[in-house]
Amino acid sequence: MSKGFTNEEKEIIHEKLLSKGKELFERFGLQKTSISQLTKAVGIAQGTFYLFHSSKEELYFTILEQEEENLKATILEHIKSPMTAGAFKQLLLYSIKTIEENPFIQQLFQQNEMERLVRKLPPDRMEKHINKDAEDLTPLVELWQSEGTMRSMRPEVVSGAFRSFIFMALHQKEIGEDVYWETMELMAESLAERLFK
Repeated sequence: MSKGFTNEEKEIIHEKLLSKGKELFERFGLQKTSISQLTKAVGIAQGTFYLFHSSKEELYFTILEQEEENLKATILEHIKSPMTAGAFKQLLLYSIKTIEENPFIQQLFQQNEMERLVRKLPPDRMEKHINKDAEDLTPLVELWQSEGTMRSMRPEVVSGAFRSFIFMALHQKEIGEDVYWETMELMAESLAERLFK
């Protein structure tokens, strides 16, 4: 990083990039938000941006990961023990509703920018993200299996199934808006019955 910034200044700039980035991305989306808009909102030179992030997609993904962590914390509050198929179905549906209420993630869904985002990120960044999802879910899977309610299955597979269910929300139009919620309920029930005894 530049010698011109103290550690405290770097932290302030980093936090401003996250907060102003979130505001701009929610308002304009990833594609229509420029680095120039981001740096102007934060009050830094364009070149300074690259001391913190290699691209606007990387900044966007950092904010997305923060939003996901907040969502996970909210969703975890609704986990019951012992977990049953019915409770897991409700958990999946609650997850979708929570995501639908998040303006930042909604912008990602409405603009269909996920594919663009994944293409622009370094492959190892996405791989780390997927591995972290599996790591976060592993203790729950192990708990549910030890309680005897969840079938024996690799945590990575359960995480992949959960992530796939969530990604279906990206395709509301393709599924058909008039049957979307009913379809999600059916998929949640099918997944819950397959995973739980």
